[in-house]
Amino acid sequence: MNTKEITIFVQSWLKEKGLYHGKIDGDCGPKTLAAIDATDQIPKDWSARRKLVGMLQYVTTQFGQNPGKLDGFFGPNTQYAYENSLQIARTGNQPEIWRPEEISTKPSPWPKQYSSAFKDFYGPKGSSLVFANTPYPLKIAWNPNQQVNRFTCHAKVKDSVERIFEKVLNHYGLERIQELRLDYFGGCYNDRAIRGGTLPSMHSWAIAIDFDPINNQLRWGRDKASFAKPEYEAWWKIWEEEGWVSLGRQRNFDWMHVQAAIL
Repeated sequence: MNTKEITIFVQSWLKEKGLYHGKIDGDCGPKTLAAIDATDQIPKDWSARRKLVGMLQYVTTQFGQNPGKLDGFFGPNTQYAYENSLQIARTGNQPEIWRPEEISTKPSPWPKQYSSAFKDFYGPKGSSLVFANTPYPLKIAWNPNQQVNRFTCHAKVKDSVERIFEKVLNHYGLERIQELRLDYFGGCYNDRAIRGGTLPSMHSWAIAIDFDPINNQLRWGRDKASFAKPEYEAWWKIWEEEGWVSLGRQRNFDWMHVQAAIL
């Protein structure tokens, strides 16, 4: 998160609305915070950083984007909404849809995404939701001080998910898991469209999970994503033994994402 660039973006929007009268300088100081408070969109008892991110989230909604819950935490949905809003502000054009939706894959026990078999197997979005338990705590990626030991997923992937986490713990051990940030949880159930496209995300069925999004950003390929490094090979083999698909390994983008559906 580049705080100065985000502050400039927020200051510019606030100035356009007649709420900010200072210099566009990227300084989230008293004038900027007073302008944010004047919008009455952000809780006034939040920290300065959280107010800034919350205001950013609100501003992206004014550009037609969906940053998720306006909670003041800079997660992958907020980042994507911000990137799109920047492009719209600079060019006046909506970002192009760039996600390819077809690729050959190895045989898998899971159905092909968006197929009739997929719909028959998983049912409607948001149905058959249960909790999957984890043998070690997961940090919420955009708020690492918050930890969970379970998360919502589809009932048909629960057993597979729990087996995978047990295998990960047995292979790496807790200390190594934490070193590799395999415990940074980026979410599972989230009824939304795919980023960069219009179809529903596999997260809408709670059959996709994201990990460590800050180091495996959506458009990053093997040259940048941490999960493309050799030390993560066992991690991916554990998932792939259960038939899960890595978008990073299959398509070389969105290395944070793994799903129980073939492409």
